[in-house]
Amino acid sequence: MTITEAMNTYNPALAILKDKGYVIKIILNEDKEEIFRWNALKDENDIYAFNPLSLLALCTIAEQYGDNWKNYCEPDLYDELLESAE
Repeated sequence: MTITEAMNTYNPALAILKDKGYVIKIILNEDKEEIFRWNALKDENDIYAFNPLSLLALCTIAEQYGDNWKNYCEPDLYDELLESAE
């Protein structure tokens, strides 16, 4: 299987969030013409993102690491992958 970030992956991401018990909201811009942000609410978690895939990723981080998500930094996989990029 090959899957790429695109709008056709938004609905599955939103379905996963709904199945996990999140309340999902869309925040529109001031003109109410475009989506400004996506919001997922559950328990004490109030999570914002610019698209449903990022929202799913941030909710997963919150679930995995909780309030200490900022303190998780070992190993630094981002730098490791950047150094080994081809």
